[in-house]
Amino acid sequence: MRVFISLCAAFVLTGCADTVNQTSGTITDRGRTYDTVTRTFQRSDGSTYSRTTIYVGAERVSCRAGDRRDCRTALLDTYNRNRD
Repeated sequence: MRVFISLCAAFVLTGCADTVNQTSGTITDRGRTYDTVTRTFQRSDGSTYSRTTIYVGAERVSCRAGDRRDCRTALLDTYNRNRD
């Protein structure tokens, strides 16, 4: 549920912002390496924020950029959801 809410929030926020930077990378968790894309968005007031998308097979998981703990939690939510 947490991931769904995060994705909805990211979707709503990106509708009001322009992408100003995008970088590709990887994250390793539980011995597996996943591709990532980190995007920096700029709001109409000039402020910016960043989000990381982790590609887990055919799924995408969103987390706060630079927050390893948040990204690990998002991955754990995905692992648990896929086990059901």
